[in-house]
Amino acid sequence: MIKSIENLVSFPVNAQRNSFFGALSCILLYRDAYTEDTPFFCGKNQRSCIKCGDCGNEPFINKYHLKIYQYLITITGCAYFWIDKEIGNPFDKPYSADEFSETALDRLSLALYASGYRYELMNKDTEADVLFERIKQAVEEKQPVLIKLSLGDLWAVITGYDDDKNLPYLMKSRRLPQHDKDWYNKLSNIVFITDKYNTTISLSESLNHMIRHLNTGNRNKLEQKVYQKIETEPDGQKLGKWLNQINGLAIETRWHASECYRNTLVTMVDENKCKELLLEASDLHLRFHDQAWKIWALLGVSSETFFCVPKNINELLNKSSARAELKSLFQELFNIDRQVSHLLQECLSML
Repeated sequence: MIKSIENLVSFPVNAQRNSFFGALSCILLYRDAYTEDTPFFCGKNQRSCIKCGDCGNEPFINKYHLKIYQYLITITGCAYFWIDKEIGNPFDKPYSADEFSETALDRLSLALYASGYRYELMNKDTEADVLFERIKQAVEEKQPVLIKLSLGDLWAVITGYDDDKNLPYLMKSRRLPQHDKDWYNKLSNIVFITDKYNTTISLSESLNHMIRHLNTGNRNKLEQKVYQKIETEPDGQKLGKWLNQINGLAIETRWHASECYRNTLVTMVDENKCKELLLEASDLHLRFHDQAWKIWALLGVSSETFFCVPKNINELLNKSSARAELKSLFQELFNIDRQVSHLLQECLSML
């Protein structure tokens, strides 16, 4: 017998490279019963959606998936990373407002706290047959399950099971649900999202957490390392690949943060001045995004290179003028982060 949870939105939706947040957003979208008819707040026009057509024909359910993704990646601090040092980690550190995790090892706990859900975290310390019975119970209760496979960044959603074969059905990134014979051998950890909290994280607590992620010691060290490498690294290919790696992550995540501010956070405040500050921060993140595209241009990176550095990267970075412009652009990006931090701090002081 095959038992399945139907009508789950697949991931990624739009620019979502992070399979953890993509899979988790898929589950929360289903658990919170979003539909095409759920009212949608338009951040671009700062009003409820009137279906003006400016954003095309994207289904509303996909827009909500993206909105949840952007909210979670932002309030956990992951939208402010230049390098995500914990990709591949099971994120099993419990969140505590008084114990800051600079690399967001607590992102699972914090994301579910912010979403209003409790959870049970399990791994291969539990035998396969026991875990499978727990999976069956979750599916019967219409509760999709979050699962991490292997040592890399492969997160998926358990959407059902085959009782005859004793196998779960997994929906992975860019794939339809299918059973996986090696699910237990590849298992890193499994997250059963259970009942709801009566209360969730406050905006004040979220902003304070975000500000801390924008002001870490490692961020300041990385900034100085970027400038030093641009000025002294003789190997253009090595430098280009490294700069492309950090720019590629930041350009995407700051866009998500910008959308989160204007689509979600502004709806959580009544004070007009706070709304103005959040919208100003959103615009700064868009400025960050635009300037990061200029860095890509200097590196010769585009969709035509599949966002990898081109073969002539050494030639491109052999020009002192190109390196000087790269340094100037990175200086602006780091400064934008500091400006955003100040705006968030001012907003926090009003709450």
